[in-house]
Amino acid sequence: MNYLIFWIFGFGTLWAGLTLFDDEVLLIVSMLVGSGLVLMGLLSSPLKLQIGIEVVFVASLFYVCMECVERGNS
Repeated sequence: MNYLIFWIFGFGTLWAGLTLFDDEVLLIVSMLVGSGLVLMGLLSSPLKLQIGIEVVFVASLFYVCMECVERGNS
């Protein structure tokens, strides 16, 4: 269950970075730290949850790529 703690801290850091900081350096650092914590949470989560999240990411990435292809054809 430690992956939930990483996710809470990671998404909390991402939220705090986007809402509290106006300085670009602090924003970039908070995004990197938050992304690292979310990634640590993903790596420490159970295998079934990892596979489910990866399937969702691949499907969403495929949708974005198809949108880009459609825009390039018009």
